[in-house]
Amino acid sequence: MERLATLRKKVFESDNRACFIERERALSELALEFDGYTGEDRYARILSELLDRVSTPLEPEDIFAGRAVEALPEEGMSVPSFLLCSTGHMSFNYEKLLKLGLRGMVDGICRSAKALGDEESLSFARNAKTVADAVERFAARYAQSARLAGKEEMAKALSAVPMGPAYDFYSALQSVWLMHFIASALVGSRDYAFGRFDQFMLPFFQADLARGKTEEELTVLLAGFFIKTNEICGRTTHNYMSKPVLCQASKQYVNIGGKSPNVLSRAVLDAACINSMAQPQIVVLLSPGADEGFTDKVFESLSVLTDKMNIYNYGQIVSAAVKRGIPLEVAEDFTYSACCTYDLNWHSYRMEYYVPVLAIFDEALHAGEFGCLAELLSCFEQKMRAHLSDFVDGRKQGYGGDTARREYVLDGIMLSDSAANCRYPCQCSSKYNVLNLFFPGIATLGDSLYVLQKLVFEEKRMSYSAFVEMLKADFAGNDGMLARIGSMTFFGNDGEADEYAAMAGRLLLDVAEGLDTPENFFVMPGFYSLERENTGCGDVGALPNGKKAGMPFSENQSPTYGADKNGITALLKSVSKLPFDRAFGGGLNLTFSKAVSPEILRSLVAAYFDLGGQHVGVTVLDKDTLRDAMAHPEKYQSLTVRLYGFSEYFVSLPPWQQLAVLNRTEY
Repeated sequence: MERLATLRKKVFESDNRACFIERERALSELALEFDGYTGEDRYARILSELLDRVSTPLEPEDIFAGRAVEALPEEGMSVPSFLLCSTGHMSFNYEKLLKLGLRGMVDGICRSAKALGDEESLSFARNAKTVADAVERFAARYAQSARLAGKEEMAKALSAVPMGPAYDFYSALQSVWLMHFIASALVGSRDYAFGRFDQFMLPFFQADLARGKTEEELTVLLAGFFIKTNEICGRTTHNYMSKPVLCQASKQYVNIGGKSPNVLSRAVLDAACINSMAQPQIVVLLSPGADEGFTDKVFESLSVLTDKMNIYNYGQIVSAAVKRGIPLEVAEDFTYSACCTYDLNWHSYRMEYYVPVLAIFDEALHAGEFGCLAELLSCFEQKMRAHLSDFVDGRKQGYGGDTARREYVLDGIMLSDSAANCRYPCQCSSKYNVLNLFFPGIATLGDSLYVLQKLVFEEKRMSYSAFVEMLKADFAGNDGMLARIGSMTFFGNDGEADEYAAMAGRLLLDVAEGLDTPENFFVMPGFYSLERENTGCGDVGALPNGKKAGMPFSENQSPTYGADKNGITALLKSVSKLPFDRAFGGGLNLTFSKAVSPEILRSLVAAYFDLGGQHVGVTVLDKDTLRDAMAHPEKYQSLTVRLYGFSEYFVSLPPWQQLAVLNRTEY
């Protein structure tokens, strides 16, 4: 435990202005050496050279090898370098890595390339071998560093993994970490995830228990592994005072549970509670009837971890995926790899798009004179369909281009469909290419439809054209109408307005499901904003629900700030009416002003999931504490809050985002 405390302390003492200096120096040199070189092995050779040039540092307290040397950027240095980079946002096939080793995986690629016989496949195999050879040399040098430092268990493991199969729980963790480190910190990208961690790591955990290891010993080891995820990303946010590394603010998800939670699932929760750090995010895929003991453990842990855990309605999401044409065995293997973003574990290559829903709705509002809500909705639907059709047409070839095809060799090895087809992930050659369409502002949209229906089309307080003119004037001179709108009971109170949000949700999902996509494309829509409710509001004028031009709209699946006034039960009933049986992502953040017992949390979430709810995240905060943290950030370096689908350090948030957290309704 003392080693864990020291490693944790080092994370908080690290300098968020520092870059991975050896990576940057090496890539600066390699940019000159490869200037003008366009060979098909360009990416593989650059990565190979980089792995040969960086050192293999170890701290005395290190439990696992794989850390970067950090320093402030040198004068004139442009960091981070994009000579190497990836899209990230994916889950590697670590189960296969642990069974076959990287060498075995590349041998399989070579066999596939030979069977396929075309030059592109053979080129892919050559590049895969170049990368694997470089990883082998890197691991061997790390083994030597460990040996010199007297870390014999580490040295033994690195002499075997990741090139060969793992042989115990420690070697399996070391294998996974070294590959994760290379992908995240050296190649560089955010949000690589660990997939269904409690499934592929279970055999090694159980084998060590059978050899006489205790659960406590292995849980502490796991806590040491989890601390590593905090070392590579810093304590900054992606949108404010960024750390100059490509994996800065990375959200690294560990998925557990599903239909077969196990002893390791519980150990993951215990390890996360030991550290109580922002990373990794624990994603619980909950089937309440699958294992009562595990379900109890989830809510015990949630009362401790709060903002550092997501809980999803596992059975509902599997059912929705099967309806979209995903085979059951693949649908059951889904994961979340960043924020509230759905993917199919290592089966898929995932893309995402935040649809400017309210900007398109704003355009539809001003498109003509409408005599009823159905006419307006028809116009809105046509504009939404045209917008999304254009977007999808541009994504049918993935990210395409010669540069993109070169850039993701390591990812190509670790995503099984890409490896089997000897094609790079960005070419969308996988059997399952997931396109997440995120629809922000669902509550604002629903409330706006409700206002129009009641005040314009039913009560006829104003003509439609006069109402639109009022919007153009940003409600100026219309204080009476603005007050009437403000007196209405909106989404979040288990009332009539909820049906309009649900109606809007169904319309958006209808459009998403009707898009023309190739057979291997799966459009997976959801109600998620990330921070678009603030950063995207400048493109949206005044709306019928009383939102003025340029002001924020509703976050994720939540009501507009302050609109939910009838308590948490009413809130959960309202949100459960959204069409989650056809949706795959989003987020409902519940904010409590004080600690809540595990029993109450379980009752709330179980009832919500029974009603059809999809996701819950929890924050426990005291607004006075947050205000003090804004005034005295130096006192609150470890204070975390739930943002949209993940945890952030409160003092690292931009001021507008700190205020957004403060404005949430407390229960």
